[in-house]
Amino acid sequence: DARPGLLGLSLGRLRQGDETEIDRHLSVGLLDLLLWPWRSAAADRRIDVAEQKQALAVLQHAQSVRQQWIVAVAAQARVRYLGDQLAAADLTAELARRLHGTGQYSAAQRDARVSAALEARLSQTVAAQQARREREALIRLIGLRGEEAQALRLPDALPGVPAQPRWTPATIESAARQGRLDLKLAESRWRAARGQARSDIARSLVDIELGVERNSVSDSPTQRGATLDIRLMSIDLGAARREAVRQEEQAALAEWEQRAADAESQLRDAWADHEATLATAREVSSMLMAVRQQLLEERLKQYNGMLISPLDLLDEARAHAGSVMTALDALRDYWLADAAIQAAVEGTEPTSSPGRAPDTATASTPAAAH
Repeated sequence: DARPGLLGLSLGRLRQGDETEIDRHLSVGLLDLLLWPWRSAAADRRIDVAEQKQALAVLQHAQSVRQQWIVAVAAQARVRYLGDQLAAADLTAELARRLHGTGQYSAAQRDARVSAALEARLSQTVAAQQARREREALIRLIGLRGEEAQALRLPDALPGVPAQPRWTPATIESAARQGRLDLKLAESRWRAARGQARSDIARSLVDIELGVERNSVSDSPTQRGATLDIRLMSIDLGAARREAVRQEEQAALAEWEQRAADAESQLRDAWADHEATLATAREVSSMLMAVRQQLLEERLKQYNGMLISPLDLLDEARAHAGSVMTALDALRDYWLADAAIQAAVEGTEPTSSPGRAPDTATASTPAAAH
C-alpha cells in the first residue's frame, strides 16, 4: 500500500454535573509519512511485476500457438503423403490378386500384398485423425469459432531448412540478455521484496502517530495542543516480523538466482537440439531423398526394359514415399527446435520437446511391401 496513511479522528463528549467536556483529536501516522517514498517505490515495483507477469503469459501463449502450428502443418502433410502410399499399396494388392488368379502368384504372396495395403490404410486413417486433433488444438489456442474455424487454412508443408539459420551462439546470447522476461520478472520481484522490507522492518520496531488536540469544558478556556503517540512492539520486539521479512527477501533473491541458472541450461539445451535437428534435416533432404530418387529412377528404367515387374516398381515407389515421411519428421523436428530457441530467448517454456514431438502416424515400412 503506497498511500501516506489514514487520518484518525477521535471525538468525545463527557458530562460532569453542569459541566460538559468536548474532546477533539486528529492524528496521522508519522512513520507512514516518513516511509512514504520507500513504500511508493515498492508499490511501483509490484505494479511492474504484475505487468511483466502479464507480458510473460502473452508470450507463453504465443509460443504455444507457434509450436502447435508446426505440429498441425506437419500432421496435415503426413496425411497427404500417406495417401500416396495407400494408393500405391492398393494398386499393388489389386495386381497381386490378379496375378494369383492367373497362377503367377502364390496365395502367401498375394496375402502379403493385401496385408500391406490394409496396414497402409490403417496408418492413413490414424494420421487423418491425428491431423484433425492437431488442427482443433490450434483452433482452440487461437480462439476461433464457427465460420472462422472452418475458414482456417494451413499450408501444404512446412518451410524448408534455411540455407543460413538465423540462430548462432552469439545471437542467442544477445537476444536472451535483452529479452528474457522471466529473469526480469524474478529481478523485479526481488527488488519489490527488498523495497517492502525497508518499511516493514521499521514498522516492526515502533509505530508513531502525530496529532493535534482541542478540548473545551463548558465556559473554561479551550485547550489546544499537539500529541505524539509512540507504540513499541511487545513480547519479541518485532523480531518475528523482521525475520519473516528477511526470509521473503532471501526467497525472492534465491528465485532470481535459480531462474538465471535455469535460463543458462535452457539455452544450452535448446542450442544442442537445434544443431542436432538441423544436421539431421539437412542430411535427410540432401542425401536420403537423393538416393531414394535415384533408386526410383533406376527401377523405372529396369521396368521399361522389362527387367522387373510392375509390383517391384510399386514397391520402390512406396519406399520412396516412406523416405518422404522421414524427411517430413526431420523438418518438423527442426522447426520445433527453432521454436524452442525462441522460447529460451523469450523466457517461456516450450510446450513440446524437439525430437520428441508426438508422431501423427507410423508409416508402413518399405520392408512390409517386399
